Amino acid sequence: MAVDITYRKLRNQANLDDSRFLELYTSMSLGREISDDEYQELLSYAVIFLRQGDTTVERLGYRIALQYSLDTADFEPLLDIADHRELMPVIAAIHTAHPDVLEDNSLHRVLGVAHGKNFTSDGITRTREQLALRAFNTINSHAAIIAPTSYGKSEMMTDRALASLPGAVCIVVPSKALIAQTKAELVRLMRQREVSARVISHPEAYNGESSFIAILTQERLHKLFVDNPELEINQLLIDEAQNVLSDDARAIELSQVILVARSRKGDMQVAYYTPFLENPEALRHVNGADRQVRACTVNEQVKVEQFFVGVPGEALRVFDQFLARSFESSLTVPDDDADAVIAFAGPRTIVYLNKPRDAQDLARRIASKVGSSNDAIAPAAAKAIEAISDLVDKDYLLVDVIRSGVLFHHGQIPEVLRQYVENLFREDRSSDNRYLVTTSTLLEGVNTPADTMVLLSPDRGRGYLARSAFRNLVGRAARFSQIFSSDTPKLELLVPKIYVLKSSYAPKRWNPLSWLEDRADPSKSASDPVENPLLESGPVDQPRIEALERLENIESGASGLEGARLAQTELGRLCFRHGAYDFDVFRYELLMQDRATDRTGSAVSTADDLIALIVDIFLAGVELGRDTDDLERLRDEQGARNFYAMFLSWRAEGDPLKLMIGRYLTHWRRQKDDLIWVGSKWGEVKRFATEHTSAYVRRSTKSRGALVNLAIVRIKAELDFLDYNLMKYLEILFSLDLVEETFYLKLKYGTADRYVIALLRNGMSFELAHLIAESYREFVGADIAANTIELRPGLLEALEAASINDILLFEVRGLIGAQA
Repeated sequence: MAVDITYRKLRNQANLDDSRFLELYTSMSLGREISDDEYQELLSYAVIFLRQGDTTVERLGYRIALQYSLDTADFEPLLDIADHRELMPVIAAIHTAHPDVLEDNSLHRVLGVAHGKNFTSDGITRTREQLALRAFNTINSHAAIIAPTSYGKSEMMTDRALASLPGAVCIVVPSKALIAQTKAELVRLMRQREVSARVISHPEAYNGESSFIAILTQERLHKLFVDNPELEINQLLIDEAQNVLSDDARAIELSQVILVARSRKGDMQVAYYTPFLENPEALRHVNGADRQVRACTVNEQVKVEQFFVGVPGEALRVFDQFLARSFESSLTVPDDDADAVIAFAGPRTIVYLNKPRDAQDLARRIASKVGSSNDAIAPAAAKAIEAISDLVDKDYLLVDVIRSGVLFHHGQIPEVLRQYVENLFREDRSSDNRYLVTTSTLLEGVNTPADTMVLLSPDRGRGYLARSAFRNLVGRAARFSQIFSSDTPKLELLVPKIYVLKSSYAPKRWNPLSWLEDRADPSKSASDPVENPLLESGPVDQPRIEALERLENIESGASGLEGARLAQTELGRLCFRHGAYDFDVFRYELLMQDRATDRTGSAVSTADDLIALIVDIFLAGVELGRDTDDLERLRDEQGARNFYAMFLSWRAEGDPLKLMIGRYLTHWRRQKDDLIWVGSKWGEVKRFATEHTSAYVRRSTKSRGALVNLAIVRIKAELDFLDYNLMKYLEILFSLDLVEETFYLKLKYGTADRYVIALLRNGMSFELAHLIAESYREFVGADIAANTIELRPGLLEALEAASINDILLFEVRGLIGAQA
């Protein structure tokens, strides 16, 4: 009688220990020599596993057949499975890489090749579930698309956006970096399909048109709605939708803009795109807002990650996620973190760490180890070194590590560099190994090619990576576009290597093996808990009432709440509309309104006066909420108020990044105290023993290069604080006529020049906009009233002839594509 094999039965120690299968499977996993007869035995097990109803067991069968084919170059078993499951990219890649397979002229094989043509369009061959997903995305007006990395979610999102024209379309992405990436993909499709539409990436670029595509973060969409109370969105597309599940401020703001959009247009179409979600209903918002949303989830398996786990000085182990067992290899994990990365690196390796400081430190260590073997700098790297030295600083650490084929990428890199660094790693054609040391910015949909991943820390922020985040992260290795390249497919990347290693950057008590056993187990749910009170499955009672009251004060009628508390003052209403929730608005609005009224008739025009006004109206004597440490410092410390007044004056004067770095260094040099404050993320010592965190460094112990790097991360942090924290108070005060308009524009844009502002609103960086305004105005027209610009012929050629900085040239090439 047949016995069903489940993953529980398979993993049972009594069934597995000392079995012939475990003996053979261990040898295959460790890359030991296996005879033809032994491989045939393994294949017989694979056939049995593939016929079971247990998903984990079936995936084990696929993994065996896949490894067999890669080890022996006998692709018949893999072709048969791929044919049965209609994994057409696998079949096409085998035929391209091994054309001798086509010599089989059997009717079955000929029909299979013909059938495969039904899965190819625009030069891309897709799997059955990819095609089903694309059809679902097209047919369903309200959809949730759940598919791993590489399944073409970005393309489906942009397809849907273009198909919704003419109309008001908005794509919501989680970061500014993804705005540029999504815009580039959208523009590529628009050129290919000869579609014309205005693409907006800044809320103030909107000029009242009824048909457009906006690509915005939730904060920018919130601003767009506040400034345009009559605006209705026809099609709303949410990228990386799993971010809505948490209870942090950005997740709740994402829910707010979704509910506002739904409130304004009841028949608005919406689609959510996410790499992992066990229960699609978790995305449903309150009040039945998503009751029409239907979900489609990809369940097929194409890639199979091979995991390695180890501790410095001990044997490297191969961890098998299907059996939940590890096998000891003959390799030893080097004691040094950088040596370990180098030892296990592939041609293109992503290294994951939690903290930006750790990412930069490891990049420096790797570069110092491999520097001598990378004497010949690739032309692209040489050009990047020159460009970064010119635009940022010659002593920036990124300049040094690029010489050795190393890059780092995190949220505190200057915005002007993020896309450039990603492109440098993506387009590098050198035969030498290349390394990208990154943080969780990689989880936000940034597309970078890599064949190997090394994870040296289990953290993400203040906690460990959840299962879903871990699987999303490892899915970034070996993208389909690498594996199934039409010219040179790389079938070996169907089994990408993932190393999980204990390091000096990881928590001391972390056990990488037990952690990996939990995170990589395919039989365990990948879902995150639902913590957002604006979701149906989220917290109810008081958290939900408070969130709905906040929503009602942003958009009347959006909450569905009867008898909701409403702000009683103009200032209170402005606080809700501009997202100023750092305190209890209902508790303090009367006090703050009185303070503002007392200042009626006098508009501030200096940074010192503005900081004093913010403190006096919003912060003095006010109990602040969570995650408001910087505002508390501003409220309580005169030194902090002096610093931010100085920093705002730099912003108002339009200082470019390089000049701002120089000013930061001068500011530190003029301090009498050797201790300089850099914040807890970069601090090394405490000023007083009673302090909870180390937030200072000793200036005398730092080289100029070290100080430059600290200045760069502090500038990025302060600009983020200005944009995400102080700016909302600036907007409120400007609405109350308490800030002079020219000064307001300078703080917001770094200039009051309306021409430059038009360029900035249409996606130009600060540096490029000023260059154009100063020397190349004849090549860029601007309609200031309509917030539109026109890039005229000859711009790129003029900039190239003048040998303009390569970072700015890279930006212009993207913009030219955006207009085409």
